[in-house]
Amino acid sequence: MRKTASTSIRDAARKTPNPGRSVPLKWMALMGICLGFLTPALRAEVAVLVSQAVLVDSEPATESSELSSGSAGGTPKNANYISSGGWAVTGESFVNVATYSFDMGQTQEVSGATLIIPIREVYPQNDVVPIEVSFFADDGVISVVDYSVGFVSPIAETDLASATELRVDVTGAVNSALNAGRFIGFRVKSRIQPGSIDPLLFPKYTGVRFQDSASLEFVAGAAPAVPSDIARFDGFTMEVPVIDVPGVGQVAAQLKLVDPNQLRFELTKAVISTDAVAPPPFSGAGLFNCSAFSPPSQVQVAEAIATYSTNSGVLDVPSIDQGGQQLGVRLELVEGSNPVLFDTLSFGLVQSGPSEAVESALEGGLITEPAQDFIPLCHGWVLIGDFIRNRVVERNLISGQTGAMYPFNTAPDQFTLDKENDRVFMTVYPESERLYALDLTTGEITYNEVVQTLYQGGGSIGPPELPNYTYRWALRDIALGEGGNVFAIMYDGEQYDPENDIPYTDSGLWLGYMDPDANFLTPSIPLEEPIRIEYDPVLDHVFLATESNLATLNFDPSDNSLSAVPGTDVPVGAGCTDFAISPDGTRLAYTCPEGNYGDADFSIADMDPEEYFNNDGAWFFGTSPVSATFSADGTLLVGTDNERLYVFDVKTHLILEDYPLGLLEGETVRKLRVSEDGQLLYFFLNNDKRAANSKFYWMSMPAVTGTPL
Repeated sequence: MRKTASTSIRDAARKTPNPGRSVPLKWMALMGICLGFLTPALRAEVAVLVSQAVLVDSEPATESSELSSGSAGGTPKNANYISSGGWAVTGESFVNVATYSFDMGQTQEVSGATLIIPIREVYPQNDVVPIEVSFFADDGVISVVDYSVGFVSPIAETDLASATELRVDVTGAVNSALNAGRFIGFRVKSRIQPGSIDPLLFPKYTGVRFQDSASLEFVAGAAPAVPSDIARFDGFTMEVPVIDVPGVGQVAAQLKLVDPNQLRFELTKAVISTDAVAPPPFSGAGLFNCSAFSPPSQVQVAEAIATYSTNSGVLDVPSIDQGGQQLGVRLELVEGSNPVLFDTLSFGLVQSGPSEAVESALEGGLITEPAQDFIPLCHGWVLIGDFIRNRVVERNLISGQTGAMYPFNTAPDQFTLDKENDRVFMTVYPESERLYALDLTTGEITYNEVVQTLYQGGGSIGPPELPNYTYRWALRDIALGEGGNVFAIMYDGEQYDPENDIPYTDSGLWLGYMDPDANFLTPSIPLEEPIRIEYDPVLDHVFLATESNLATLNFDPSDNSLSAVPGTDVPVGAGCTDFAISPDGTRLAYTCPEGNYGDADFSIADMDPEEYFNNDGAWFFGTSPVSATFSADGTLLVGTDNERLYVFDVKTHLILEDYPLGLLEGETVRKLRVSEDGQLLYFFLNNDKRAANSKFYWMSMPAVTGTPL
């Protein structure tokens, strides 16, 4: 639900008569850290360690990465019991978290603070001991509820494999906690998930054991200033130098984390500028011109424009620097707050590659806006649909950079690219009786209603006196046809039978073919149960698929007629998850977890598009395949079974290379695709429609060649 306040960012900006004049608003911020040491010239004090314990989770839940951990408002998880011994280790069935509570006495603010914990022993996996430090405002007594209370993001992440002590700059965290009281708590835990523990590890856990002599040194004084050259957060103060506010211009803002346990920020300063937001150097159709620009470097924190919606009261900061890591932040204005407060909607890592404790060929990963589909572009760029914010967004998976954003009125679902006309067709959620199109040249999103009148006998044209019925169809799936036209699986939500020999189907499903403006080019055809449609413009085949059956239709572009290919519309698998057509149209790769013929052989059959069982062999995986696609020249098939990437020679069906993926526990690949330039592989992970984020991994295309076709 939207939260509003008597003074919003937009209102505050309008109260500033001249650009550059400071406005004392109150905003909300997110967390960050720098590793470092207190300056020796300053006289340090030592906080009192009032409690230390080990919080034990003996029933760790499966976590599919940072997608959930960066979201606010979830159900807090308590520890199962409290132990001791300084353990911060993870095993296959438990997580031990070393926890400390310090009393800051009468100190109001600090100019520096360092947490120091000597190490007794380290327990590496794959030669690393990655840990994370988080904090919370405490009451001086460690209890089971302290397992998850506090700010949603770690303030530090480091590898202790060769360290003798943990030493972390916690200045921002201390200043934040002091707003709530005199006690501050810290948690230290292994970053390795239970599902990623090597079964051959001995002892059967990884992490670190600390000595019982943790200390918190600090220097009382004013909180240090945070540079405002880019968006930064130090655990207390957040500086956001550029926020695009529609109708106002750009606003620079400062927020402070005043309640870390409730994830609440206060707006403390805002400065208005009427300068227009500079557009990205390449966007839209330009991102398909791979020779016009170069691949970006893999940076820790990419530049991106923050936005504030005066309608929803939501502040989006897609890229903020927290101790050298790139984070994404969403805050929401609190109704009636004075000073102005923001609650945290989400806060978490943007750059998120595979775990360093497992073997993986993946080169990087990115947490993105929640999406259901994407279009691969050049040099790491993708076009995704933001399912929460109702917009289409350009993101670079290598650098994390955000390009152009195209807002509209509903949630984008499935994409179909019309490259020749610089256009993207979209279905939406909830499904709609509209065909949406994004013009990649102008950035405009338009729609046309999907309506057709069918007459007695099945035609779409007839005299007024002939019995007829006008159908209004919602779009389920779409595929690009000839000349920018669109094939569609459509659904009739009314389910009214007009009788009088007017076409009707109990399933409510129809096959339609329309021009870009949703004008039908042929009478629509009743269907039974397909959920997917694809078109091959080389051999003029339309494919209709369920999760088990596949049917091929011959299409004649001269008159837009369709005819079923005999012997198709048969089962070729079960629970099928992906479908690919070779560039020359002669081969199909229909990905089903137990193979295409029910033999549980973990293969994808090399199927002829008109004679499925007259196949040319099969591509065999180690376990159940989940996604596969052809290279641009058609000589390679790249696919994954969620454990490894396989590169096959299309003609010989031999494995040319295979690589470990090392996905985090619970992660599953939804779609594997090749970038527009052919140099990268994009792995899009499964996520629920209402998930707070989506996640991609990427890696370079292996330097192998297949047998010429």
